[in-house]
Amino acid sequence: MFGSFNVVFIIFAIIAINITMLAIVLQLDLLIFQSSLVKIIAWALAVGSWHMAYKFRNK
Repeated sequence: MFGSFNVVFIIFAIIAINITMLAIVLQLDLLIFQSSLVKIIAWALAVGSWHMAYKFRNK
C-alpha cells in the first residue's frame, strides 16, 4: 500500500526541520545562548541533517 513511502526520509526530514528551527531561533538571539560558535555549530548541524535527508530521499 505504501510502496513509495520512505520512512527513513521522513525521520531525517523531521529532524532536519527541528534543527533548522533551533538554528533560526539561535540566530535571532531569542535564547540564552548568544555565542557565535553555538550559532555556527547549529547551522552546520542543520546543513548536515538536510544533506542526510536528501541522501535518503530515494532509497
